[in-house]
Amino acid sequence: MSLGKSVSNRIYEFRTKKRLTQEMLAEKSGMDVNAFGRIERGQNSNVKLETLDKLISALELDYQTFFAFIDSDNEVSKLIAKLSLVDDEEKYLDIFNKILDIEIEH
Repeated sequence: MSLGKSVSNRIYEFRTKKRLTQEMLAEKSGMDVNAFGRIERGQNSNVKLETLDKLISALELDYQTFFAFIDSDNEVSKLIAKLSLVDDEEKYLDIFNKILDIEIEH
């Protein structure tokens, strides 16, 4: 999958997870709703870094979380992407930390 499509998918995943409409996220990021819709649908894969930064900030994310794609070949990135979409992230982080603590102790 292309980077543009992965970015579009990620915007959609987080927007819906946070229960935001396209209009709400466009307004929160200071964008025109039509321009935002084209980005989210993957019709504009030439997104300026400044625009992408505004969207990531409006979604209240850090870059590492946003750029972790589910369709990645990297298993760690894939895990971060999945974890970022669960409802109770803290519960899963606690479980992973306990598993890693057990691994480190041995």
